[in-house]
Amino acid sequence: MIIKVLGSGQDAGIPQIGCYCEICNKARNDESYRRLGPSIAIVDKEQSFCYMIDASPDFKQQIDLIREEIDRTEREGKIPLTGLLLTHAHAGHCAGLLSLGKEKADEKALPLYCTPAMKHFLTNNYPFSLLVERGNIIIEEIQPNKRLELLGIGIIPIQVPHRNEMADTVAYIIEADKRVIYIPDVDDWTPELIEGIRLSDVALIDGTFYSEEELPRFDEVPHPPMCKTIKLLEGAETEVYFTHINHTNPINCIDGIERKQLKYMGFKIAYDGLVIEI
Repeated sequence: MIIKVLGSGQDAGIPQIGCYCEICNKARNDESYRRLGPSIAIVDKEQSFCYMIDASPDFKQQIDLIREEIDRTEREGKIPLTGLLLTHAHAGHCAGLLSLGKEKADEKALPLYCTPAMKHFLTNNYPFSLLVERGNIIIEEIQPNKRLELLGIGIIPIQVPHRNEMADTVAYIIEADKRVIYIPDVDDWTPELIEGIRLSDVALIDGTFYSEEELPRFDEVPHPPMCKTIKLLEGAETEVYFTHINHTNPINCIDGIERKQLKYMGFKIAYDGLVIEI
């Protein structure tokens, strides 16, 4: 069984629309700098299943990344997914759902797992509500801290602090041969979350910004700076990958000092297409 990173960028990915900074310009000409919107897939080739976490605006390209690993032809639907889980209602994590509708894939009864608050958002807001009305998705409610069994995988949603203007936010603990924690979006680290990371074999966690200084409006979109996270996780035995990376983050510079320091300290940077055996 594997986890495949389908998108390691912040919601807008890299290059970011309308931005012509050094990193975005490099990404337009060099694929090694590009990052799709945030998403991962849990794939088991032997059992022929795939669960995707979050549906970014780059959903179409990410389905192609899944099809490299698995091709589910036995389902009536047109995409290689067994089910889809959502973390929260920000556009970078759910806008891709619209690709499932009548105008595009016209998917049939795809199981979608989310919290009651997220279900309320989807069923009461156009155009997401059309997916429910037309049966493109079938929503299954999940509860924080309550284990979900999906074809032999244990998945535990955990609530995390984040800007919850429209619904709540969860991260996921994935229990297979290894324990994996996926926290793409969080406002700040609580002691419980740090402990959860330390208790995991693998962690894919919020690396949006390297420091608070890189974005003038940081207070409007708070994320724990990587330089702070590194200190909090000092001595952890967990294999830590930073993901959800913004175009302003200096670790995008392949030869930059921040990236070299990160590697020296034993931390890793996720990238699109990264495969992790679990």
